[in-house]
Amino acid sequence: MAVLIATGVASWLAWRGVRTALRSEFEGRIVRVAATAAREIGASEVAEARLREEGSGYLSIQVQLVTLRTATGVENASLIDTARVTLVDARESEFGEGLVSPLDTLARAALAQALGGRPAVSPPFRHDGRVVQAGFAPVHDEAGRVLAAVAVEAGPLYAEVVGGLGRKLLVIALVTLLAIVLLAAFVIRGAWSAAQLERRLSRAENLAAMGRLTATLAHEIKNPLAIIRGSAQWLGKLEPEARRMADFVVEEADRLSRTVARYLQFARGGSDGATPAATGAGDAAAALAATLDLLDGELRARRVALERGPLPAAAPVALDNESLKQLYLNLILNALEAMPGGGSLAVALSERGGRIEVSLSDSGTGIPPEVLRRLGNPFYTTKATGSGLGLFLARRLAQSAGGDLRIVSQAGRGTTCVVRLARRKGRDLPA
Repeated sequence: MAVLIATGVASWLAWRGVRTALRSEFEGRIVRVAATAAREIGASEVAEARLREEGSGYLSIQVQLVTLRTATGVENASLIDTARVTLVDARESEFGEGLVSPLDTLARAALAQALGGRPAVSPPFRHDGRVVQAGFAPVHDEAGRVLAAVAVEAGPLYAEVVGGLGRKLLVIALVTLLAIVLLAAFVIRGAWSAAQLERRLSRAENLAAMGRLTATLAHEIKNPLAIIRGSAQWLGKLEPEARRMADFVVEEADRLSRTVARYLQFARGGSDGATPAATGAGDAAAALAATLDLLDGELRARRVALERGPLPAAAPVALDNESLKQLYLNLILNALEAMPGGGSLAVALSERGGRIEVSLSDSGTGIPPEVLRRLGNPFYTTKATGSGLGLFLARRLAQSAGGDLRIVSQAGRGTTCVVRLARRKGRDLPA
C-alpha cells in the first residue's frame, strides 16, 4: 500500500507539474501576442474605430487583427474599449462590432484587469461550443491612459497534451497496482506456505518427542501392570465381592496394557501415524453400558446426574469393545472436566439409516468457536496438564470403523458429542 500510495502521489505531482508548466507557457504566449498587437494601435485609430467609420485607422486595426489571427492560429482577436464594447473583430466585418463584448461576461475579471492597465489571462471557458482562454493587453495613449484592450482568444492546446499524459500515468499506475497485487499475492502465499511448513515441522517434532516419551512410559508401565494383574488374580480367589472387584482390576489392567500398546504403535507411526485400524466385532450398546457402570462412582463423586436413555439389546459395529470403551471414556471424562461444580450428562443410543449413533450431552461450560475449530488436532489442548491426544485418538478410532465423531457446542450452554458408526451386518457379537 505504501508503494502504491507513493506511486500515485508521484504520478499526480508529475502530471500537475507538467500541466502547470504548459498552462503557464500558453498563457504567457497569448498575453505576449495581445501585447504586441496593442503596441501597434494608436489613440487616433481607436478614436476612428469608435466612430464606426471605415477609414484608414479602422482598416489598419482590422488588418492587423486579421493578420494576427491568421499568423498565430488563435481563435479570434478583437479590440474592446473601456465601455466593454467590441470596436473591431477579426473574424469578419461587422461581427459583433458595436455591441458589448461576450468577454465582458465570460472573462469579466481578466478584461477588467486589462482595462485597468495590466495584462491578464482568463481561466478556461466555453465559447461557441469550444473551450478557450482569453489573453488581454491594454492600449495606452501618449499620456499613459488606457483607451481599450486587445483580446486574443485561443484554445488551450496544452489540455490535449496534459490529458494524454494523465492517461499514460493512469495506465502506469494501474500496471503498478497489478504488479503490487501480484507481488503481495506471492508474498502472502509464501508466508502461508512457510506457516504450513512450520506447523508440519512442529507436529513432526511433537510426534518424535511423543514417540520417545511413549516408548519410555510403555517400558516403565508394563512391569507394574503385570504385578497388579497377578495380585488381582490372587485376590479373585477370595470371597465373591472381592472376586468381582478383582475381575474389574484385571479387566482394567488388561485394557490399560492394550492402551499402552496402542499409544506405542501410534508413536511409532502405525496406520499412517495415527491409531491402528480397528478391526473385529463389538457391541456399541454393551460397551457403553460397561463404561457407564465403570464410571458410576466417578459420576457420583463429581455430583453429575446421569440421564441414561434406554439401550437396545445389541448394537453390532465393526469396532472391538476395548476400542469402544476407550472412545467412550475419553468423551465422558472430557464432559466431567467441563462440569467441575457438577451438572448433568445425558447419554443416548439410537439407530438411523443403518448407522448407530451414540450421543453424550453435558451441561458444562461449553467450547468457544475458535477452540472448537481446532479441537481434535493432535497435541492441541486447553488443559494445563492435557496431552491433546484424547479426542484425536477417539476420532481416529471412530474413523477406523467407517464412522465419525461430531462435536457441537456453545459457550456457556454445554457440549454434545455424537459418535456415528456403521451397523455391522449380522449379529455375531463377541462373548
